[in-house]
Amino acid sequence: MDLLAIPRTVTASALALGTALRGARVFHPRGDAYTGTAETDGGGRFGARVLDEAGRHDVVVRLSRGVGLPAPLPDIVGLAVRFEGRGRDGGPLDVLVNTAGGPPVLRHLFLPEPLGRTFSSVLPYRTGSGRLLLLGARDEGTGTSWELLAASLTGSWTRWGRLTLGPVLSGAVSEELRFRPTLGADDLQQVALFRAVRDQSYRESQALRP
Repeated sequence: MDLLAIPRTVTASALALGTALRGARVFHPRGDAYTGTAETDGGGRFGARVLDEAGRHDVVVRLSRGVGLPAPLPDIVGLAVRFEGRGRDGGPLDVLVNTAGGPPVLRHLFLPEPLGRTFSSVLPYRTGSGRLLLLGARDEGTGTSWELLAASLTGSWTRWGRLTLGPVLSGAVSEELRFRPTLGADDLQQVALFRAVRDQSYRESQALRP
């Protein structure tokens, strides 16, 4: 018996309806995409290659406002990073984080800027070694670079790399981007309880976007 069938269908249908009515993403409808570079420090023991191994990755980054309120109104800010070729079966690994609280309990709550100064995945990932982690980021104060972070559910944030923005991409390219954070990598997956609901929601919402 699939205990997630009803919540998965209800959530996905609600997001799909919202997308159809709005004619755009329900969440994070306004944003810009950029090229970028992620430099990973190496030496980590998280149990996921992208977090543990030193390297330099060309990435695609999207910065967006959660509800789509115009600045300077407060809004949840989303940071999406695509690591090409680092996901399952050689596909992309998409990591999405949003402004949230920094301390352990608040990491699971979306918070608008300026209240939320640390980005968090909010939902946990399971690595190849079985560890549960939250992924995060912290602005270095430039608006164009972030520390890439990871933490256990109750531990301190630990840096694993640095993200730097490159040139902005065209509006058409940004609009065509479809991030799928639920695909993950063989050694970095969102916890299954949440992944199934989120995956169907993303697919049905994106299918109805113009």
